[in-house]
Amino acid sequence: MKRLIILLLIVLSTSCIEIFEETNKYNDNTSGTATVIKIIDGDTIDILYNGEVQKVRLVGIDTPEPYSDNNLKKWFGLPNKHLQLWGVKAKDYTYKRLYRKEVNISYDSIQGQKDDYGRTLASIIIDNNNFNLELVENGYARVYTEKNSELYWRLIEAQTKARINRVGLWDYSDDN
Repeated sequence: MKRLIILLLIVLSTSCIEIFEETNKYNDNTSGTATVIKIIDGDTIDILYNGEVQKVRLVGIDTPEPYSDNNLKKWFGLPNKHLQLWGVKAKDYTYKRLYRKEVNISYDSIQGQKDDYGRTLASIIIDNNNFNLELVENGYARVYTEKNSELYWRLIEAQTKARINRVGLWDYSDDN
């Protein structure tokens, strides 16, 4: 039954992608080039942009917390110990892909440029790929469903595929 529901979600999200395709383009709001100078965790980094350090929260996604408790409801009931392990893996992956690299930042027109904590909300574009989407596709992150974003439907599709195929953190059983 779960697989049928997930399959239905893929079909629905694929259909919706065509409808929302115009709002999912990340190049429309590309602001400029920055250098990644610090990795805080899987979904938060510091960049040097226009001579200033900015803390960037990757918009539309959420990686597990590596050193504190995770909200298990948001993570479909996965155990905290498993999530913390994948929080470390997400941070390591982000470090390997972004640290000291030149990237483009792209603001989300739906969520705006800042979150409630004053962090810059953005997608990171590297090698012409949206890194936020890459984290979800590779099973390091979930879709941040608490607020909508430009990439929402593409992220939902990527997460659904990752869960069905048990990619990354979604590869869990009670035997792990």
